Amino acid sequence: MKKDVKRKRIVFLIGSMRRGGAERVISILANHYAKINWDVDILTLLDSKNDYKLDNRVNVISIAEEGKSRAKQLPTWLTAIRKYISINKPDRVVSFIARINIITLLSCIGLKQKVLISERNDPRADGRSPIIALATRILYPLAGRVVFQTQWAKECFSKRIQQKSLIIPNPINVELETLKPSKKKEIIAVGRLVEQKNHRLLIRAFKVVHDKFPQYKLYIYGEGHLREELTGLIKELEMEQFVFLPGQISNIHQKMAESEMFVLSSNYEGLSNALLEAMSIGLPVVSTDCAGSNELIRDGENGLIVSKESEKKLVDAISHLITDEILREKVSSGAIADSKNFRKEVVLKQWVNTIESL
Repeated sequence: MKKDVKRKRIVFLIGSMRRGGAERVISILANHYAKINWDVDILTLLDSKNDYKLDNRVNVISIAEEGKSRAKQLPTWLTAIRKYISINKPDRVVSFIARINIITLLSCIGLKQKVLISERNDPRADGRSPIIALATRILYPLAGRVVFQTQWAKECFSKRIQQKSLIIPNPINVELETLKPSKKKEIIAVGRLVEQKNHRLLIRAFKVVHDKFPQYKLYIYGEGHLREELTGLIKELEMEQFVFLPGQISNIHQKMAESEMFVLSSNYEGLSNALLEAMSIGLPVVSTDCAGSNELIRDGENGLIVSKESEKKLVDAISHLITDEILREKVSSGAIADSKNFRKEVVLKQWVNTIESL
């Protein structure tokens, strides 16, 4: 009689499973491990929301005490994570985002647990407090592996941390065969309506572009606390008929396929999923010179890159793509070729090899 083989277990830790780059990567990894018959749990610290299609064998477990401040929830998080690990003894613990990484590593002290953590933004620009920055430097060496999205993010940390780290980019999962390209005189941007994305710069730059090319419209997809302010700016510039904030939509890839170009105006990024998706679709892209983009974009070859917060340079780049069809075709071809390195199956293999080699 065969002895039952104990199923392997993996747990992912994140704030929530709302839409975002880290959350999307977790959804892909969780579904993969469920498919190969691991027990899969996702612990969420902030709320129980989930915006992703997960295998029905994936358990999303909220340990949030909604309504309480994060500071007041900290003891609960530490206790709940430690209790979960002590009882379930997962084969792998995978944590995303600096604050969650810190809490996870603190919870695992003394448990001899295999922990992999991942940084998901620009560590020098994402607004983390000095306490958080110090905690990452003290605690990250306790992890078995540290995953970064870019060389820049990796170099923000000590040699000791870098020695146990590697770079894995974001996976893109665009079903190209289902898209119906119909290039309209539209420019598209995708990103939360927050300071980081600097949509003010894009809206102001587009006003100048529109004065020269009045047939064009701008669509900025995403939600955030700056909606009212950005709506006011659009009204102030008298651009209500030409600049639109449609919110979050489910068919964003189709909207990209219908557009003439994609623009990323961010002050900083980890590595923009939307930028990678636009490139895989073959959209000519313009991006500010932020971390991630400046390692991905070869100016004039697979996109255009401009200085952060330079309205004139952003206007010039957009205008250049509008007027130069040969350049549009060149950067489009370059973008499609380079985006193959970010396909879901390629990046998933890197993650799986990293997780299972711990």
